[in-house]
Amino acid sequence: MAVERMDLVYRILDEQLVDLDGRRCGRVDDLEFDGGPGAPPRLHAILSGSGTWHRRLPRALRPLGARLFGSGRLGHDVIQVPWEQVQDIGATVKLKAKASELGLGQGDQLAGELVAKLPGS
Repeated sequence: MAVERMDLVYRILDEQLVDLDGRRCGRVDDLEFDGGPGAPPRLHAILSGSGTWHRRLPRALRPLGARLFGSGRLGHDVIQVPWEQVQDIGATVKLKAKASELGLGQGDQLAGELVAKLPGS
């Protein structure tokens, strides 16, 4: 079996996540790898959420970024999607499960509830 290789940073970082139902539910904000010293790194999970954004800033700005965008805590402002949940990588990153099962798209649900309360919506 041939092993497919790709530059993950350029290929999937910042790509749209799409769930089993075709619903856009976030972006690939960071990647999490496994592997110890001397072992080849293996992609373990996709991280999505505003809590990952401060890590991309220059080191001096990271504390301010963490206060503005989130602390980076899993389950709070960062969602971890196991790599095994990725079905396909094309124009988007298609997932094998629904967004709600993976904890994605929660901000959309909250925004939808708020908009539904507005008169005339």
